[in-house]
Amino acid sequence: MSIGTAGTAGALYPMGVAMAETINHHVPGLKASAEASSASLENLRNLAQGNVDWAISQNEVAFLAYNGKDKYKGRAVSSLRSLFGTLLSWAQIFAPADSSIKTVADFKGKRIGVGAPGSGGERAASKILDYYGLTYKDIKAEFMSNAEMVAALKDGTLDAFIITHPLKSAALMDLTTSFDVKMVPVADDGFYKKYPFFNKVDVPAGVYRNVDKPVPTPTSRVVMYTSTKAELSADQVYALLKGLWENPGEWTNTHPAVKKYTTLKDAVKGLSVPLHPGAVKYYKEKGIEVPQALIK
Repeated sequence: MSIGTAGTAGALYPMGVAMAETINHHVPGLKASAEASSASLENLRNLAQGNVDWAISQNEVAFLAYNGKDKYKGRAVSSLRSLFGTLLSWAQIFAPADSSIKTVADFKGKRIGVGAPGSGGERAASKILDYYGLTYKDIKAEFMSNAEMVAALKDGTLDAFIITHPLKSAALMDLTTSFDVKMVPVADDGFYKKYPFFNKVDVPAGVYRNVDKPVPTPTSRVVMYTSTKAELSADQVYALLKGLWENPGEWTNTHPAVKKYTTLKDAVKGLSVPLHPGAVKYYKEKGIEVPQALIK
């Protein structure tokens, strides 16, 4: 079986490689391998086409795909099934410390980095802008990779950027230790009601230099999915999850954020797509409460 992950430089590819190794060591009769990818959109496309068996996606992108909303209108990926949540993806907003920008509403007319075109990060950025009454026409939208946005803020060619990344990623630690920045909050509860696939979580004070108080920030789970097209039986999915969750130290120690947020007790927390029947069986046996909305 193949596992679609993300780029090799991030936290998710090493986790996927370690997951595959854990499966190979502990699940008789199944052999797994991890594949690098451009993350959510490519992974969901590959799942829909039956090109991979498991794959990672940001929860909000999978929600839109499963329900045929937004850019998935008319082409819902109804075959999608959840397996478990992993780390949190944080939609963090940075501006220079001396900037006049205080809220997202202040982005009007400014040069704003919104992520790579079509990426999960770019879709999160569009939702944040939308809530504050802005479209790409109201700002000078710059479609850039995460590394490009960090460099552009430092050299003054961006006024701010929205980046969907784990806390304290290498790119953000480089930015915040070498350049004076501030974080722009998304505090309004109305945003989270409009887009329920996001949760409001505070970036803790002190996580970054100059961030001396908690900053309300949209988060979503990075979730492992499968598809009914993968032709994995309920018994096989059950066995795969059993092999992984009975040996978490073999695959969750690959990155601090993975270790912190990827736990059995929180495996179904924050999911928006129904679980695979084999996953439902496993979690119920383990005493994990499975919301009815996740059972299909």
